[in-house]
Amino acid sequence: MGLKYDFDIVKKASDDFDPELNTAGSNQGAKVRALFRDIKTTDALRGASPKIRGMFLDAGFGLEAHDSGIAPDVYPPADELDRERILRDLFANIKSRGIQGEYSGEFDFRQFLHHVRHAQPVSGVISASAVSQGKAHNPPAEVQRRSVPGRIGLALGLSVILIALLKYLAAAGASP
Repeated sequence: MGLKYDFDIVKKASDDFDPELNTAGSNQGAKVRALFRDIKTTDALRGASPKIRGMFLDAGFGLEAHDSGIAPDVYPPADELDRERILRDLFANIKSRGIQGEYSGEFDFRQFLHHVRHAQPVSGVISASAVSQGKAHNPPAEVQRRSVPGRIGLALGLSVILIALLKYLAAAGASP
């Protein structure tokens, strides 16, 4: 399963200091920062090259996870201005420094950009637990089909049972 690239805008604590943050970063003096909601995504960013990690840190991202419990692909409208500023700084960093040839590890820039394009501000943001409970009560609209190896295995299993049944009936003297 892929990483989840949802992130929240959180206020910085007054004693919040990141030793990896470049002091010449564009977010110097900013009162907020962006934190991914999923610890695996944060770990993937930590595992990327120092140059990529630095671009995110300079733009205003943090290397901690913050699970706000908000449903995926949505964020509070109050975060929109800070979110846009942080993303604008990040894309300016990427454009000026470049990421060509840098190690990004499990962090997938295409999936990150897909999330950024599709995330929407929603008033009265619902929690992820309410979304998952709602899905549990509603039957799935589409039944998942078996994979090809699963279908072949099922067909082989049924044919073995049918052959065994025919042999048993032939041995008992009955004909089908």
